[in-house]
Amino acid sequence: MTASHTIGRLRRPEYTGENRCVPCTIVNLGIAATLAAVIAVAVGPSLGPALAAVVLVGSLVAIWLRGYLVPGTPELTKRYLPSWALALFGKDSDRHAESAAVPDGFDPEAYLLSAGVLAETADGNDFAFAPEFADAWRDALDREGAVAAARADADLAALSTLTGLDEATLSLDWHGASGVAFADGSVIGRWESRPAFRADVAADRVLAASRDDWAALPLGARSAALGALRLFVDECPACAGDVALEERVVESCCTSRDVVAARCRGCDARLFEMDLPESIAVERD
Repeated sequence: MTASHTIGRLRRPEYTGENRCVPCTIVNLGIAATLAAVIAVAVGPSLGPALAAVVLVGSLVAIWLRGYLVPGTPELTKRYLPSWALALFGKDSDRHAESAAVPDGFDPEAYLLSAGVLAETADGNDFAFAPEFADAWRDALDREGAVAAARADADLAALSTLTGLDEATLSLDWHGASGVAFADGSVIGRWESRPAFRADVAADRVLAASRDDWAALPLGARSAALGALRLFVDECPACAGDVALEERVVESCCTSRDVVAARCRGCDARLFEMDLPESIAVERD
Protein backbone atom coordinates (compact mmCIF):
# COMPACT_ATOMS: atom_id res chain seq x y z
CA MET A 1 0.00 0.00 0.00
CA THR A 2 1.54 3.31 -1.09
CA ALA A 3 1.75 6.42 1.06
CA SER A 4 -0.51 8.33 -1.33
CA HIS A 5 -3.12 5.57 -1.06
CA THR A 6 -2.97 5.70 2.73
CA ILE A 7 -3.30 9.49 2.73
CA GLY A 8 -6.22 9.21 0.33
CA ARG A 9 -8.03 6.86 2.69
CA LEU A 10 -7.50 9.19 5.64
CA ARG A 11 -8.48 12.38 3.82
CA ARG A 12 -12.04 13.70 4.20
CA PRO A 13 -12.73 15.62 0.96
CA GLU A 14 -16.09 16.85 2.26
CA TYR A 15 -14.21 18.86 4.92
CA THR A 16 -10.95 19.72 3.11
CA GLY A 17 -9.78 21.56 0.01
CA GLU A 18 -12.48 23.86 -1.37
CA ASN A 19 -14.89 22.46 1.22
CA ARG A 20 -12.69 23.35 4.18
CA CYS A 21 -14.61 25.32 6.79
CA VAL A 22 -12.61 28.24 8.17
CA PRO A 23 -14.43 28.48 11.54
CA CYS A 24 -14.05 24.73 12.15
CA THR A 25 -10.38 24.86 11.19
CA ILE A 26 -9.67 27.80 13.50
CA VAL A 27 -11.49 26.14 16.40
CA ASN A 28 -9.45 22.97 15.92
CA LEU A 29 -6.17 24.85 15.56
CA GLY A 30 -6.94 26.53 18.87
CA ILE A 31 -7.64 23.16 20.46
CA ALA A 32 -4.39 21.75 19.07
CA ALA A 33 -2.35 24.69 20.35
CA THR A 34 -3.98 24.51 23.78
CA LEU A 35 -3.42 20.76 24.01
CA ALA A 36 0.24 21.14 23.10
CA ALA A 37 0.70 23.92 25.66
CA VAL A 38 -0.93 21.85 28.42
CA ILE A 39 1.29 18.88 27.62
CA ALA A 40 4.42 21.05 27.64
CA VAL A 41 3.57 22.40 31.09
CA ALA A 42 2.32 19.12 32.56
CA VAL A 43 5.25 16.95 31.44
CA GLY A 44 7.91 19.42 32.42
CA PRO A 45 10.85 21.17 30.78
CA SER A 46 12.84 18.04 30.02
CA LEU A 47 10.42 16.20 27.72
CA GLY A 48 7.48 18.58 27.62
CA PRO A 49 8.49 20.77 24.66
CA ALA A 50 9.45 17.79 22.47
CA LEU A 51 6.27 15.88 23.29
CA ALA A 52 4.18 19.01 22.78
CA ALA A 53 5.80 19.52 19.36
CA VAL A 54 4.97 15.93 18.36
CA VAL A 55 1.36 16.36 19.46
CA LEU A 56 1.07 19.70 17.67
CA VAL A 57 2.49 18.34 14.40
CA GLY A 58 0.22 15.29 14.60
CA SER A 59 -2.77 17.52 15.24
CA LEU A 60 -1.92 19.77 12.29
CA VAL A 61 -1.61 16.73 10.02
CA ALA A 62 -5.00 15.47 11.21
CA ILE A 63 -6.60 18.86 10.56
CA TRP A 64 -4.98 19.03 7.13
CA LEU A 65 -6.17 15.55 6.18
CA ARG A 66 -9.59 15.47 7.81
CA GLY A 67 -10.56 19.10 8.26
CA TYR A 68 -10.85 18.79 12.02
CA LEU A 69 -9.14 17.29 15.05
CA VAL A 70 -12.10 16.74 17.37
CA PRO A 71 -14.77 14.37 16.02
CA GLY A 72 -18.11 16.08 15.56
CA THR A 73 -16.61 19.55 15.12
CA PRO A 74 -19.14 20.59 12.43
CA GLU A 75 -22.03 19.83 14.79
CA LEU A 76 -20.28 21.53 17.70
CA THR A 77 -19.63 24.75 15.78
CA LYS A 78 -23.15 24.69 14.37
CA ARG A 79 -24.62 24.40 17.86
CA TYR A 80 -22.31 26.50 20.01
CA LEU A 81 -20.44 29.02 17.85
CA PRO A 82 -22.37 32.32 18.03
CA SER A 83 -23.75 33.86 14.86
CA TRP A 84 -21.51 36.92 15.18
CA ALA A 85 -18.47 34.63 15.08
CA LEU A 86 -19.79 32.77 12.03
CA ALA A 87 -20.47 36.11 10.36
CA LEU A 88 -16.77 36.98 10.58
CA PHE A 89 -16.12 34.13 8.15
CA GLY A 90 -19.12 34.66 5.90
CA LYS A 91 -21.00 31.78 7.53
CA ASP A 92 -23.92 33.75 8.90
CA SER A 93 -27.40 33.01 7.69
CA ASP A 94 -27.71 36.29 5.81
CA ARG A 95 -26.44 35.05 2.47
CA HIS A 96 -27.39 38.23 0.67
CA ALA A 97 -25.51 40.66 2.90
CA GLU A 98 -22.92 41.33 0.21
CA SER A 99 -25.40 41.77 -2.64
CA ALA A 100 -26.53 45.14 -3.94
CA ALA A 101 -28.32 46.97 -1.12
CA VAL A 102 -32.07 47.53 -1.37
CA PRO A 103 -32.94 51.24 -0.98
CA ASP A 104 -34.83 52.16 2.17
CA GLY A 105 -38.56 52.32 1.61
CA PHE A 106 -38.57 50.28 -1.59
CA ASP A 107 -41.29 47.61 -1.54
CA PRO A 108 -40.70 45.08 -4.36
CA GLU A 109 -44.17 43.56 -4.18
CA ALA A 110 -45.88 46.96 -4.22
CA TYR A 111 -43.80 47.99 -7.23
CA LEU A 112 -44.65 44.81 -9.14
CA LEU A 113 -48.35 45.23 -8.39
CA SER A 114 -48.39 48.87 -9.46
CA ALA A 115 -46.49 47.95 -12.63
CA GLY A 116 -49.14 45.42 -13.58
CA VAL A 117 -46.60 42.60 -13.44
CA LEU A 118 -48.45 40.76 -10.68
CA ALA A 119 -52.18 40.31 -10.35
CA GLU A 120 -54.43 38.69 -7.79
CA THR A 121 -55.42 35.10 -8.44
CA ALA A 122 -59.06 34.28 -9.12
CA ASP A 123 -59.71 33.32 -5.51
CA GLY A 124 -58.10 36.51 -4.24
CA ASN A 125 -55.78 34.60 -1.90
CA ASP A 126 -52.50 35.02 -3.75
CA PHE A 127 -50.71 36.76 -6.58
CA ALA A 128 -49.49 35.45 -9.93
CA PHE A 129 -47.94 36.76 -13.13
CA ALA A 130 -50.37 39.04 -14.94
CA PRO A 131 -51.31 37.29 -18.22
CA GLU A 132 -49.74 39.94 -20.47
CA PHE A 133 -46.50 39.91 -18.49
CA ALA A 134 -46.44 36.09 -18.41
CA ASP A 135 -46.63 35.92 -22.22
CA ALA A 136 -43.93 38.56 -22.66
CA TRP A 137 -41.72 36.84 -20.07
CA ARG A 138 -41.94 33.48 -21.86
CA ASP A 139 -41.11 35.13 -25.18
CA ALA A 140 -38.09 36.81 -23.58
CA LEU A 141 -37.01 33.46 -22.14
CA ASP A 142 -37.11 31.89 -25.58
CA ARG A 143 -35.06 34.72 -27.09
CA GLU A 144 -32.55 34.64 -24.24
CA GLY A 145 -32.24 30.87 -24.59
CA ALA A 146 -31.48 31.18 -28.30
CA VAL A 147 -28.77 33.76 -27.60
CA ALA A 148 -27.27 31.61 -24.85
CA ALA A 149 -27.05 28.66 -27.23
CA ALA A 150 -25.26 30.75 -29.85
CA ARG A 151 -22.79 32.71 -27.69
CA ALA A 152 -20.22 31.39 -25.25
CA ASP A 153 -20.19 34.72 -23.40
CA ALA A 154 -23.98 35.02 -23.25
CA ASP A 155 -24.07 34.98 -19.45
CA LEU A 156 -21.75 37.97 -19.12
CA ALA A 157 -23.56 39.88 -21.84
CA ALA A 158 -26.88 39.19 -20.11
CA LEU A 159 -25.42 40.21 -16.75
CA SER A 160 -24.17 43.49 -18.24
CA THR A 161 -27.63 44.30 -19.58
CA LEU A 162 -29.24 43.18 -16.34
CA THR A 163 -27.06 45.40 -14.15
CA GLY A 164 -26.32 48.26 -16.51
CA LEU A 165 -22.60 47.81 -15.82
CA ASP A 166 -19.67 47.49 -18.21
CA GLU A 167 -19.17 43.86 -19.19
CA ALA A 168 -15.40 44.25 -18.77
CA THR A 169 -15.86 44.86 -15.02
CA LEU A 170 -18.12 41.85 -14.47
CA SER A 171 -17.65 38.19 -13.73
CA LEU A 172 -20.14 35.43 -13.03
CA ASP A 173 -18.92 32.37 -11.17
CA TRP A 174 -20.94 29.17 -10.97
CA HIS A 175 -20.23 26.82 -8.08
CA GLY A 176 -22.33 23.74 -8.57
CA ALA A 177 -25.83 25.01 -9.22
CA SER A 178 -25.41 28.44 -7.61
CA GLY A 179 -24.01 31.56 -9.22
CA VAL A 180 -22.38 34.69 -7.81
CA ALA A 181 -21.92 37.90 -9.80
CA PHE A 182 -19.05 40.31 -9.21
CA ALA A 183 -18.35 43.86 -10.36
CA ASP A 184 -14.72 44.91 -9.91
CA GLY A 185 -14.37 42.11 -7.36
CA SER A 186 -17.41 43.07 -5.25
CA VAL A 187 -20.45 40.82 -4.99
CA ILE A 188 -23.48 42.35 -6.68
CA GLY A 189 -25.82 39.40 -7.02
CA ARG A 190 -26.48 35.75 -6.29
CA TRP A 191 -28.69 33.16 -7.95
CA GLU A 192 -29.80 29.79 -6.67
CA SER A 193 -29.46 28.27 -10.15
CA ARG A 194 -28.94 29.11 -13.80
CA PRO A 195 -32.71 28.90 -14.44
CA ALA A 196 -33.14 31.53 -11.70
CA PHE A 197 -30.64 33.74 -13.52
CA ARG A 198 -32.48 33.20 -16.80
CA ALA A 199 -35.76 34.12 -15.12
CA ASP A 200 -34.28 37.42 -13.95
CA VAL A 201 -32.75 38.20 -17.33
CA ALA A 202 -36.06 37.60 -19.11
CA ALA A 203 -38.05 39.64 -16.57
CA ASP A 204 -35.53 42.48 -16.85
CA ARG A 205 -35.94 42.51 -20.63
CA VAL A 206 -39.72 42.81 -20.32
CA LEU A 207 -39.65 45.47 -17.61
CA ALA A 208 -37.03 47.53 -19.44
CA ALA A 209 -39.21 47.52 -22.55
CA SER A 210 -42.49 48.26 -20.80
CA ARG A 211 -41.60 50.50 -17.84
CA ASP A 212 -40.07 53.96 -18.25
CA ASP A 213 -38.91 54.00 -14.63
CA TRP A 214 -37.24 50.57 -14.59
CA ALA A 215 -33.79 51.60 -15.82
CA ALA A 216 -33.74 54.54 -13.40
CA LEU A 217 -34.21 52.32 -10.35
CA PRO A 218 -31.05 51.59 -8.32
CA LEU A 219 -29.52 48.18 -8.92
CA GLY A 220 -30.53 47.04 -5.43
CA ALA A 221 -34.17 47.89 -6.09
CA ARG A 222 -34.20 46.11 -9.45
CA SER A 223 -32.51 43.05 -7.92
CA ALA A 224 -35.07 42.97 -5.11
CA ALA A 225 -37.97 43.23 -7.54
CA LEU A 226 -36.62 40.48 -9.78
CA GLY A 227 -35.93 38.23 -6.80
CA ALA A 228 -39.45 38.78 -5.46
CA LEU A 229 -40.88 38.09 -8.90
CA ARG A 230 -39.25 34.66 -8.96
CA LEU A 231 -41.41 33.69 -5.99
CA PHE A 232 -44.37 33.68 -8.38
CA VAL A 233 -42.78 31.70 -11.23
CA ASP A 234 -44.93 28.61 -11.80
CA GLU A 235 -43.13 27.26 -14.89
CA CYS A 236 -39.43 26.39 -14.86
CA PRO A 237 -37.36 28.50 -17.29
CA ALA A 238 -35.17 25.48 -18.03
CA CYS A 239 -37.58 22.57 -18.56
CA ALA A 240 -41.07 24.11 -18.34
CA GLY A 241 -41.79 21.86 -15.37
CA ASP A 242 -44.11 22.85 -12.55
CA VAL A 243 -42.59 24.99 -9.81
CA ALA A 244 -43.77 24.46 -6.24
CA LEU A 245 -43.01 26.12 -2.92
CA GLU A 246 -41.54 24.01 -0.15
CA GLU A 247 -40.26 24.47 3.37
CA ARG A 248 -37.06 22.68 4.25
CA VAL A 249 -33.95 22.77 6.39
CA VAL A 250 -30.70 23.79 4.68
CA GLU A 251 -27.63 22.26 6.30
CA SER A 252 -24.06 23.45 5.90
CA CYS A 253 -20.93 22.69 7.87
CA CYS A 254 -21.59 25.31 10.53
CA THR A 255 -25.18 26.37 10.09
CA SER A 256 -28.68 25.01 9.90
CA ARG A 257 -31.60 27.18 8.85
CA ASP A 258 -35.23 26.86 7.83
CA VAL A 259 -36.06 28.21 4.39
CA VAL A 260 -38.94 28.48 1.98
CA ALA A 261 -37.89 27.65 -1.56
CA ALA A 262 -39.41 27.53 -5.03
CA ARG A 263 -38.19 24.37 -6.76
CA CYS A 264 -38.93 22.80 -10.13
CA ARG A 265 -40.54 19.38 -9.83
CA GLY A 266 -39.11 18.40 -13.20
CA CYS A 267 -35.40 19.26 -13.09
CA ASP A 268 -35.10 20.10 -9.35
CA ALA A 269 -33.72 23.58 -10.06
CA ARG A 270 -34.14 26.10 -7.24
CA LEU A 271 -35.60 29.38 -8.44
CA PHE A 272 -36.05 31.16 -5.14
CA GLU A 273 -34.99 30.69 -1.54
CA MET A 274 -35.38 32.80 1.57
CA ASP A 275 -34.99 32.21 5.28
CA LEU A 276 -38.20 31.55 7.15
CA PRO A 277 -39.00 34.15 9.80
CA GLU A 278 -37.72 32.89 13.13
CA SER A 279 -41.20 32.85 14.65
CA ILE A 280 -42.48 30.49 11.94
CA ALA A 281 -39.40 28.27 12.15
CA VAL A 282 -39.86 27.95 15.92
CA GLU A 283 -43.52 27.01 15.49
CA ARG A 284 -42.54 24.26 13.05
CA ASP A 285 -40.08 22.82 15.56
